[in-house]
Amino acid sequence: MTQAAVADKSLTKLHARSLSWADQYKLLGGLVYPRPIGLVSTIGPDGPNAAPFSFFNAIAVDPPMLMFSIGPKAGTIKDTLTNIRECPEFVIHLVSDEIKDGMNICAVEHPAHVNEMDLAGFTTVPSDLVKPPRIVDAPVQFECKLERIIELGKTPYYLVIGEVLLIHAHEGIISERHHVNADKLDLIGRIAGAGVYVKTNNTFVMPLPAAE
Repeated sequence: MTQAAVADKSLTKLHARSLSWADQYKLLGGLVYPRPIGLVSTIGPDGPNAAPFSFFNAIAVDPPMLMFSIGPKAGTIKDTLTNIRECPEFVIHLVSDEIKDGMNICAVEHPAHVNEMDLAGFTTVPSDLVKPPRIVDAPVQFECKLERIIELGKTPYYLVIGEVLLIHAHEGIISERHHVNADKLDLIGRIAGAGVYVKTNNTFVMPLPAAE
């Protein structure tokens, strides 16, 4: 694009720090998408808990690590963070179209003693290497141990980083050569607006051009 073409475009400029918390959240949630959803199970003083997080992604390998960010809960600490501080282990589940309704139930702010996985009708089993249970309905389940928690911003947010210890996947998702079948995963993602999601089954291939 030429400089003249850029000049002809009407641009919106926003100084991020001058915006309210609500507007910053609205913009990040609306502009950065689709975001994968990590449905995180934990266990703590009041029993097991599960909650979805769309500020979630893979961030490292050797060892493999995943992260998710825990936001505020009406001036208090979310159960997921309380539980991880008590028991520094968790299971992150990928959310397929098949389990989206159960994930939505887990998104409600229930009291700490409520087991969201039971409310959602999920089937849970003991994990192999960590204490929190895993949801076998989810197409992929990552058993993780806490690597660190980083406090960010004024609100604050808590960036939780976990080392992946063990991966469980439904049959047909991971090949013998460790290739992943995205169609079998059939994941959903989060986009802007209350309760707005997108399916991720519209893929295409775009090879890299040759280096000059």
